[in-house]
Amino acid sequence: MNIYSLLNKKFTCQFCGKQHFIPIKEVVTKKEAILSLAEFFSDLVKGKEVLILSDNVTYEVAGKRCAEILNGEYETSSLILSPKGDKRVYAEEKYLPEIFEQLQGKSAVLTVGTGTITDLGKYVANELNIPVVSFPTAPSMNAYTSEISALLLKGLKVTLPVRPAIGVLTDLDIISQAPLDLIKAGFADSLAKAFANADWKMSSLLTGEDFCPLPLKITTEAESKYIDRGDELIQRKDEVISYLMDGLNAGGFSMVIAGETSPASGGEHLISHFLDMVAHHEEREVFSWHGLQVGLGIMISARIYERLTDLSPQEVEKRLSRWQVDYGKEMEKDVLFSEQEFAEKVPFLRSLSQNLPPLWEQIKEEVFSLVYSPEQIKGYLDKVKCPLYFEKIGVDKELAHRAIMNARYIRGRLTVLDIADELGILKEIAEMSE
Repeated sequence: MNIYSLLNKKFTCQFCGKQHFIPIKEVVTKKEAILSLAEFFSDLVKGKEVLILSDNVTYEVAGKRCAEILNGEYETSSLILSPKGDKRVYAEEKYLPEIFEQLQGKSAVLTVGTGTITDLGKYVANELNIPVVSFPTAPSMNAYTSEISALLLKGLKVTLPVRPAIGVLTDLDIISQAPLDLIKAGFADSLAKAFANADWKMSSLLTGEDFCPLPLKITTEAESKYIDRGDELIQRKDEVISYLMDGLNAGGFSMVIAGETSPASGGEHLISHFLDMVAHHEEREVFSWHGLQVGLGIMISARIYERLTDLSPQEVEKRLSRWQVDYGKEMEKDVLFSEQEFAEKVPFLRSLSQNLPPLWEQIKEEVFSLVYSPEQIKGYLDKVKCPLYFEKIGVDKELAHRAIMNARYIRGRLTVLDIADELGILKEIAEMSE
């Protein structure tokens, strides 16, 4: 399936029968793409006043050159964000007022950077009803084509719905020279899709929420071209970098199709979000890049799914009947939780003893088959030299245990972390993890 042929078109899904719409008009990845920036922009934006949003790093990488190219045809101004109390700029609310001020009266914003700049730009532009064109500087995550903005607001990592960029122009020469850790992060983040979709499918069976197979189909097709070529990825091979970018773009499209983050973010992402919240709460630098943290979360999800495979419906029923959880006390375990978010799934958790055992065989057949084994995931991540243990990113065993056990309290969607804890196996997984 050529998902790019469906951009900016309404189409009836052959899988779920519903009508989908991806409002992104154009996505281009090619060598020397920056040279066609003015033409790309003119096809998408009517006005002439453009704000170029970057940070102190990405401005030097591409922001300055983008301004030079657009200056002939557009009235450009540049907002270069500098770190405020940290080593680098993060997607936090303290940067928003400056962006709001500078974006007033502009026809469009060109975001030049990675996840942080993209999410900050999309959020403010959405509030001001201004179109966004994205110019990625690394193949590090899927925000470029997604319709969400991941921000740290009041100490809580949240994902807010926003309009996606109307166009994404990626210069293969630039992203191929991105820091290797950002390339590794993009690879690890892309591997989450199988587990996120498994969580989503399981939730749909238990809660009745809508599920569409198309998001996993488009990400899996893209992923097949690079998943076992990690050695070439870290050698900066153009072809494999381009395939990875396609995979990340597909991850963003998948969220647009679903109208939510579920096909790209499951329990594995909650562990990464939790670590970001801990770093913020303790007023320290984040532990690692988002995707590298997600990779560690994927390792946990893979172990959970493998462990769940061993359980029979009878064992599931027996385990669920052992206790009645007091979720009020459960949430008091950690200062980092969202009571309002978690309350959304409490009714479903309380009904698991009635709903889960009868569905267990179906879940094993339709859900567990979607994910990779721990050995497969370890092999893929190791080939691209991603960290395989929490200690490699400065997370000690105590914090790793805390993240695995408590990450489920920060979101209202049902994930495999919830199922594992309700069945009494999350603790054993956490105690095994380093």
